[in-house]
Amino acid sequence: MGLHRRIRRALVTGGSRGIGLAVSRRLLDAGVEVHYCSRTPSSHKHERFIHVRADLACVPGGAESIIRHFSQQGLAPDVLVCNAGGFHAALIPRQDDRFVQEQMNVNFISHLCLVRWAAGLMMMQRFGRIVGVSSTAAHFPAAGQSVYGAAKAGLETFLKACALEFAGKGVTCNRVVPGYIHTRFSEDYLAGRNLKKTVPVGRAGSPEEVAEAVCFFLGENSSYLTGAQITVDGGLALAVK
Repeated sequence: MGLHRRIRRALVTGGSRGIGLAVSRRLLDAGVEVHYCSRTPSSHKHERFIHVRADLACVPGGAESIIRHFSQQGLAPDVLVCNAGGFHAALIPRQDDRFVQEQMNVNFISHLCLVRWAAGLMMMQRFGRIVGVSSTAAHFPAAGQSVYGAAKAGLETFLKACALEFAGKGVTCNRVVPGYIHTRFSEDYLAGRNLKKTVPVGRAGSPEEVAEAVCFFLGENSSYLTGAQITVDGGLALAVK
């Protein structure tokens, strides 16, 4: 399924690698201009792949850098993919205040700021697509994932409310919920785990498989989908006891 014909420009947070890069490459292949934010540029080069230096762990500075980048050029995104994430594994008594705040900022608060800004522009043009990349940790967190899971759950609930508020303005808000996905972000966490035993399909997923789910919500015939969720976890949620 092709992307909606009105999609010309996208903002992908955390677009320099992993799932964010896979989403960006899928959009670039479709002819979309992609602005991506990260602390350092991606090794992937493309004339329509534009880096915005921003650290979403800093609130409100990270989001403000992105907003300023667009406003200075008189641009607005047709698509916002809230993908950037940060994870610090620790049991609750050992969750340092600094890491708690950073996880909340990266996974939720900075995206709240960006959605609020982007949705205003999208509603004025009566078209927009917002997709949040969450995590199965928002639904069944493992030990050490308390703050990360809470932040992702906050993003999900926020986007559900946005779907209700923006539905009559041509702006849809949906969510993709990945399980175990092979990225640099997850390699330490996945090391030594027996995925053949815990995941029904017997393996971790790829960033490209998640990107395909994200782009489904951007399709020409997806205008009636809002407040929806696609779980990309190889059946993991079905197997959790």
